[in-house]
Amino acid sequence: MLSEKAHKLIAKQRQRYIESMPVKRNAIMACMTQINAAVRSGEPDLCDKLFQQVHRLAGSAGSYGFENLGQAASVVDSYLIAKSLQAVDLPKLESMLQKLIDEIDEITDKNG
Repeated sequence: MLSEKAHKLIAKQRQRYIESMPVKRNAIMACMTQINAAVRSGEPDLCDKLFQQVHRLAGSAGSYGFENLGQAASVVDSYLIAKSLQAVDLPKLESMLQKLIDEIDEITDKNG
């Protein structure tokens, strides 16, 4: 059984995680904008930053009690691992990212 001090520490860490959601959201949106531009212009894939952001969320969200966020991030994570993005892939990626953004927004709205 955890002590009261441990519970408080966990709650504090969870709150910091929640407070980081807007930064994570902005980073994901910025990456998507860059990827759209790169894929449409035929430049090399710029998925690394997006992958890093999504992969971290997929790994950490469940630890803080945000299973839906973790699942949404895992879907995008798996898609990015499996794909070398082409313009035809952007609508599906954007749809998956919108679900991820919606989860982030829900957490922020409920806990902001």
